[in-house]
Order: sequence, then C-alpha cells, then structure tokens
Amino acid sequence: MIKPTAWSSREESLLLLNAYIDNELDAASALDVERRLASDATLKAEYDRLKQLQSALQSQIATERASDDLKSRIAQIADPPGAVIVPLRSSFQRRDGWGRLAAAAALAAFVAGAGMYGILRQDPVSNDVAAIVADHRRALLAATPYDVASSDRHTVKPWFDSKLALSPQVVDLASSGFPLAGGRVEILDGKAVPVLVYRRRAHVISVVAVPSGRTNATSSPSVAETRDGYSVIRWRGRDFDYFAVSDIADGELSEFVAHWRDAANAR
Repeated sequence: MIKPTAWSSREESLLLLNAYIDNELDAASALDVERRLASDATLKAEYDRLKQLQSALQSQIATERASDDLKSRIAQIADPPGAVIVPLRSSFQRRDGWGRLAAAAALAAFVAGAGMYGILRQDPVSNDVAAIVADHRRALLAATPYDVASSDRHTVKPWFDSKLALSPQVVDLASSGFPLAGGRVEILDGKAVPVLVYRRRAHVISVVAVPSGRTNATSSPSVAETRDGYSVIRWRGRDFDYFAVSDIADGELSEFVAHWRDAANAR
C-alpha cells in the first residue's frame, strides 16, 4: 500500500489517481480520493478516461482477433458486391476447352492481383500516422496530455513497464530545451503503445513508440511529413519505431528528433 503525502499539485493528484485505480492506496487515502472525485469534475473526467483505457487494455490482453475492418475486406474480395455466377455452357468442354480455361485462369489472376493491390494501397504507416495525430489532438484537449507526470526518466520508464510490460528508451532533453513532461498510454491499431510527452515552451511533443521486434537501432534517416497541420517525424530505433508529432515548427521538431536519437544512441 502507498501512503500518500498531502495533495500539493495537479500532477500529484493524477499520480495518486492512478494508484487509486490500481488499488494501491490504503483505505483512508482511497476515501480521500473518492471525496475529491465527488467535488472535482475535471478529476472525475480523467478518472473515467483512465477506467475506459484500463478496460480496453484488459479486453485486448484477454483476446487477440482479426479486426472487423480486415474481415470486411477479406469478405469483399471473396464475394465482391454485384458479382453474378454464370453457369458454364455444355459446349465449353467440347470446343476450345483449354483456351477458355487459360483465359479464365488469366482473368482470375488479374482479379486476385487487383484485390491484393487494393489491400496494399491502404498504407498501414499512413493509417498509423493519421491515428497518432488524432490521439495527439485528443491529448491536448484533455486536462493534461499525460497519465503520469514526471521529468525523471527513472519514474516514467518503470511506469510504462508496470502498465504494458514493455518500455521504450526514455531520454531527458531538458538541457537542449525539450524537457521530459511525462508519459501516457494510447491504443494504436487495437494495441496499447507507450507515448512519451515532452514540452517546448508552451507546446507539447508526443513521441509514440510502436514495438518493431528489432533489437538494434538503425541509422536510417528520419521521415518527415505533415498531417492536419501537425508535423510528424518517424524513425527506427532499438526495439521500437518512433513517431514524434507536434504543432511546433518543422525545424524545431527535426532538432528535437536529432537530439533524441543522439541521446538514445549514446546509451
């Protein structure tokens, strides 16, 4: 059990709220949290959001199945709308049988190829970028853009490990003008992923870490783009693919990523 100190800041309230949800508080402290939830609408909204996130994580761990979107696309390929089944004429087997069979095989190959092209055309990276920008915008509208508030990487990294059983590299770039502010968990493509939160003056930078399965960082260049007015830069790191998103200028975000990669590679 954790015996909390006095409620001295909003960040501390959020930290204790996480402990309350995880049943880590003693009875008196839990009662204090419940009283504050009854009188603080913003804190109650944050509590509801975290409970929804907890429920999503639990359901995800319990079952792993194909998404409805993937099922729908497979069904469309197998049985395209408007398709008509035409019975073979009896003369098919008598006249030019092999020639027609070859033509049918070619047509089937073309249809299959067109279906596969349709699947590949829906670039998964592009879909991930759209979802990451949407998550970043939602975080900016929340009471705080993080679930755990700390500028200490030795607090943020273990927090991810306790929530997700995985943890990305966490570096503090305060000396470069990009202080670490905390971390949160987002759902990307049905899976929970860690998000590092940094600040640049009054702006927020979200760094989404998507597990890649690689064990070594790569020196491949970063890829930059814009989406809905936000700058996005992605790169490959050790064990994760990283996506940095923010509304700061492109040059500043590139500077942040360069500092981040240098600090991570130095560890």
